Amino acid sequence: MGQCGVTALVVHDQRGGDILKTDVNGAWHFYNKIDGKRVDFTVSQFDSPISYDDLPSSRAEALTDCSQQEYELLRQRMTDVGM
Repeated sequence: MGQCGVTALVVHDQRGGDILKTDVNGAWHFYNKIDGKRVDFTVSQFDSPISYDDLPSSRAEALTDCSQQEYELLRQRMTDVGM
């Protein structure tokens, strides 16, 4: 599993906005839209630029990309560092 779903969830917790998705080579890639701007903290995992579809997603759908345990761990670590 990648980091995009869990990252999109924690960013959504902390900054609000929307969770979006796009198809990348047959798999969903999750990211955020905050204050009208696309925010993708995990785009560096791709070797080449991706084409964003900006399809609406949800917390439930992004959670299918990670485990509850991964989500809780990243959320707690971000809280611990004051983010």
